[in-house]
Amino acid sequence: MTSKRPSSVSATSPAAPVAERIVAAARHQFIALGFSRTTMDDIAAELGMSKKTLYASFPSKEALVAAIMETKIAEVRNGMHALVDDTTLPVMDRAHRMMAFIVRQMGEISPAFLRDLERHLPALYSRMETVRAEILPKVWGKLLADGADEGLVRREFDAAFVSEMMLATARTLLRPDSLDRLKLEPREVIDQMLTILFNGILTPAGRKAYENGPSR
Repeated sequence: MTSKRPSSVSATSPAAPVAERIVAAARHQFIALGFSRTTMDDIAAELGMSKKTLYASFPSKEALVAAIMETKIAEVRNGMHALVDDTTLPVMDRAHRMMAFIVRQMGEISPAFLRDLERHLPALYSRMETVRAEILPKVWGKLLADGADEGLVRREFDAAFVSEMMLATARTLLRPDSLDRLKLEPREVIDQMLTILFNGILTPAGRKAYENGPSR
């Protein structure tokens, strides 16, 4: 019995440029099922196009995964910077929204995808790690510094140090072998990691604001 593969075509307009349609259709399959379990035949069939048309836009499965990765990287980078820079919101609202955004983004990624990426496409796995090292310290460093200015984050903890600690923890816990040992999904790891972090670095006022949830 063949398992039904996830479908993403309905979310894509037929009028969208061909390459965008292909990336949107392939994205969920690759990320949910992994590199090895997804084929170009599957994607062509889902889109109702010939393999010739598919290969005209992406000459290989590796090239298609690279395009999917760059799309997701842009979403994460733009989303996180937009959230942390929105100073119309209180710091703790930004923190809650940031956590929810990251958990949603990580919810799209399966251990199978990370495992295949590390095994079959090490350059792309390294690219993912590089981008995380670029984004996380800047974004969380600003958020924590703003929180300290408002008396919500304990000042004895250096924001840059805490950000680097978060980066090192994420790099270790999101490795495929760590996920296997913990029997957790990436989104579950991030959720627990951030909850533990906030419980440790917040002042009493910050903890109260955090526990109260977003103001709107």
